[in-house]
Amino acid sequence: MSKQSVKPVLLSDAQLQAIRNIQEQQRKQSGLGVAPSIHEIARGLVDNALAMHAKMKVSA
Repeated sequence: MSKQSVKPVLLSDAQLQAIRNIQEQQRKQSGLGVAPSIHEIARGLVDNALAMHAKMKVSA
């Protein structure tokens, strides 16, 4: 298995604040007051964006 060279992805202040807003919305919706981590939300957003990109690429 080859070793991958992956570097961290840096987010702008505005992007991080938007993710924190999503986190707070999730916390308010939770009956226990818990919310997913910043990393979990960011991974979900990237997954959604990649899925949309793949759909656009297939339909083009």
